[in-house]
Amino acid sequence: MKCALFLFAFLACFSLASAQQSVLSGRVITPSGTQPTAPVRVKLTFNGRPINETFTDLSGRFSFPGVSSGTYQLTADGDGINFETTTVYAEVPAFGSAPQSFTQDIQLRPIIHKAAAQPGVVNAFTQNVPAAAKQAFTLGMKLAEEGKTDAAVENIRNAIKIFPDYFDAHLQLGNMFLKAEQFNEAIAELDLARQVNPNDERCYQSFGLLLMKQRNFAMAVAIFAEAARLDPSNPMNAVMKATALIHQAAITPEAAPATENRSYLLGRADVALAQAANLSENKLKPDTMTMALFYELKGEPEKAAAELESYLKKSPQMKNAEAIQNEIKRLREKAKTKQ
Repeated sequence: MKCALFLFAFLACFSLASAQQSVLSGRVITPSGTQPTAPVRVKLTFNGRPINETFTDLSGRFSFPGVSSGTYQLTADGDGINFETTTVYAEVPAFGSAPQSFTQDIQLRPIIHKAAAQPGVVNAFTQNVPAAAKQAFTLGMKLAEEGKTDAAVENIRNAIKIFPDYFDAHLQLGNMFLKAEQFNEAIAELDLARQVNPNDERCYQSFGLLLMKQRNFAMAVAIFAEAARLDPSNPMNAVMKATALIHQAAITPEAAPATENRSYLLGRADVALAQAANLSENKLKPDTMTMALFYELKGEPEKAAAELESYLKKSPQMKNAEAIQNEIKRLREKAKTKQ
């Protein structure tokens, strides 16, 4: 009996030790198939034990690296107005000799006796969208999710032909063009969306991202600041502003005028980072590469190296792992020369 118990314990330990660390990701979507208008907190638990939590990005996506095999619970917070907190289960099987990627989306459940937000409803802004336009838009979004971009664009354009002032259609079409780096087309659609509803922060978020792609960081900072003015409670706006400020600082010489030199810009980034941390309960910040750049620009290469090292430990199988390791080595050598 003792030998059997020992063998069982040994096999259990071996199973845990040999478990592969995989990535569990997905999207939070509304019943209509679109992403929520603001970042959603997603919690990862295992047998009732909290494991991790994060916020969705602008596309409603989330990701949890470093998970082992097992059945997990994914919980998306409700907004208390249209959607209730929703939990789904995700199975991470144990197979293969390398880390795997698994996907599980979370469709928010509408609160009973309250209608789910329909396309075209943003904050207090409501549109009477014809049924045919809604149908074309919904099909277009479904096709976009399936990667059928040309067909998606065609259907969303059809929705706009039926209802020219269709805010969500202009916004999503602009975002699709932005993703494809068709900047002129993206600007045209986003500006039409802004004209229909100038108080929706998402227009400014998308404009800011476009400017970031064009490396016009100073203008992006101003645009993200406007998004934050429209919705000061959204931590993503502070994160975007901080990201733009950090990249603006990277291309700005220290000898520039005091109102725009590197130290001044990094100080503003510090403030935006503190706002994002406060609004998201220390869960939301710019991407790892941007944070590493931030610390290096501040003269803290060891912190920059630690940021990259932490990221690499969570996802050791990433394609650019070798390049990140070389960057960590460079930063550590730079830190030594400062001592």
